[in-house]
Amino acid sequence: MTKKLSYSFALAVLLSSFVGCTSKEEKNDATTTTEVETFTYDFATPTQRYDLPKVLREISGLSFYKDNQLLCVQDEKGEVFVYDLDKQDIVEKHLFDKPGDYEGVEVAEGEIYVLRSDGKLLNFTMGSKETRDIETSLPKKLDVEGLTYDPVTKRLWLAVKENLKKDKKEEGKVIYSFDLKRRAVYQQQEITEKNLEGFGLKGKEVRDFKPSGIAFHPKTGEVYLLSSAGHRLIVMTREGGLLQNIPLDPALYRQPEGICFSPDGTLYISSEGDGKDGYLLKFSPK
Repeated sequence: MTKKLSYSFALAVLLSSFVGCTSKEEKNDATTTTEVETFTYDFATPTQRYDLPKVLREISGLSFYKDNQLLCVQDEKGEVFVYDLDKQDIVEKHLFDKPGDYEGVEVAEGEIYVLRSDGKLLNFTMGSKETRDIETSLPKKLDVEGLTYDPVTKRLWLAVKENLKKDKKEEGKVIYSFDLKRRAVYQQQEITEKNLEGFGLKGKEVRDFKPSGIAFHPKTGEVYLLSSAGHRLIVMTREGGLLQNIPLDPALYRQPEGICFSPDGTLYISSEGDGKDGYLLKFSPK
């Protein structure tokens, strides 16, 4: 049995940066890149596909763990799984909590964090009998699904599918962050409906953009925001400048919810099976 410790933190309403501050050129040119080393991927042709064991049929979160190994979580079991890419099998697992709706997993500062859809974070180390509950105070209605770690600010970033704006016609989304040092939650980014429209999304495409996964590129620092609904991937700068708007083929990406990078820039996207076994897609940088 795991020992549970509970922590609660108030939400600090601090808007660190605004997507709306990007230049007109960044918004309208999907090929714009920052003045740093760039990486491109052929999203229509994966380098390799990995069919996952049945226990990961509902895979919902993904993180780089160590050489040739990824951490996986699925949205029903309170367990993390270590998937070995060479052996193409689970080589280790750790029970951290009871069953629940777990949507993201991330390794940060040598510890593991798992995100539950109601905004709660579960924190532990592999093999430990102790799990710490972190109440972020985020409203449950947000449906929090994306989790990644920013090593620059030492914050976890949490992407949400829904919004709480009074004007229900506004389809913007907010990304929150959890500061590991201050143990506080902040409003990190706001992507408004106007931003998305300026970047080429229209009507139903804007309404369907509901982030389910998020990851920082280890080389460029760019943010990759994955939406299973609407099958779309958006790339932006840490400051909020929109860089790429990439539609994903539903035939290839059945239900994409997990995304992560290895240190060399290799990209992995996981997809739930939607009635079939889950799978991983690997994309080597060009």
